[in-house]
Amino acid sequence: MCDDHGHSAAESEWSAPRAAKGPAVDPVTLPEVDEVTITTMVDNTFDALLASADGIARPSMGAGRVAAPQFASGETSAGLRAEHGFSALVTVHSGSMSSTLLFDTGASPDGLAVNAERLGFDVGGLQGVVLSHGHYDHAGGFDGLARLRGRSGLPLTVHPAVWTRRRLALPGGRELEMPTLSRGALEREGF
Repeated sequence: MCDDHGHSAAESEWSAPRAAKGPAVDPVTLPEVDEVTITTMVDNTFDALLASADGIARPSMGAGRVAAPQFASGETSAGLRAEHGFSALVTVHSGSMSSTLLFDTGASPDGLAVNAERLGFDVGGLQGVVLSHGHYDHAGGFDGLARLRGRSGLPLTVHPAVWTRRRLALPGGRELEMPTLSRGALEREGF
């Protein structure tokens, strides 16, 4: 269930799914590229024991070393943080050029940032962020991303209904208000 949150009916209708007759009504022509690399930054699970396979590179068991005084070495491998939600880096390679976008930001304010640090990924090279939709589990990581970037500007592309208030209707008639993105807060963080 979603509230309109001040948007016009025309805007809501425009962003609603629509039937496509014949070929796509909004065709997008994409140039040919050499390679697309997708790095999952946040997902529901992480298994440090899974091995890499053809076309799949997984972090090694030693990724994500953190201080842990209970061990003789004073550190341990923490692995990556898993949480409900999703975030991925999408890097497109064409010749000697590459472009990297962040697709969604995970649920918590720091999960994406922790995983970027543990993977050794420098978010300073990001060229933009794309939000698939406004659910908190895809849009919660902006605070940590801004911390890593030093609040430097970064383009943000969002779905037209990303600012919409949402609530979850639970059995028994109870409703749970979901966190709603704040445009002002994102702009203050440099997005």
